Amino acid sequence: MRKYEIMYILDQDANEQTIKDTKAKLENILTANGGKIEDQKDWGLIDFAYEINHKKKGNYFVVIVNTTPENVEEFERVAGIDKNVVRNMVINTEKENDYVQSVELSKTDMEKFEEERRERRTFKRNFNNDRPRNNDRPRNNDQAAPSTDAAPKAESNTETK
Repeated sequence: MRKYEIMYILDQDANEQTIKDTKAKLENILTANGGKIEDQKDWGLIDFAYEINHKKKGNYFVVIVNTTPENVEEFERVAGIDKNVVRNMVINTEKENDYVQSVELSKTDMEKFEEERRERRTFKRNFNNDRPRNNDRPRNNDQAAPSTDAAPKAESNTETK
């Protein structure tokens, strides 16, 4: 017996009864020949990062199980045939370094999920409202209003005679 973490995704369009039946069928395969499910979690309907088979969402399930390699091979074979299983992934946890057993979404996954749900800001600027209008702008220096801070001009001492 070896310890595995298995994730599988079921089709978003499958009804409640089909999901229960498919889940039971896959779990029965894993528990055959003395296999034991240690922990399992239904993550629910989650958006895909990209479309898979023209679908945008799927029902995620995670199972941590002690079972034989033959049961895992049979699980992968049946999951590949079943039309309700969109994807599956099997990890042999005995071979993984730094493996932490968990059926929950990790904190980094949740931060990414929240970041994706956050409203995106647009960085478009309306340049027409920021600029002064043509009739508000002076055309040359003669039309500009004199400033009160400017020093009075010195009169030239040279006069023409």
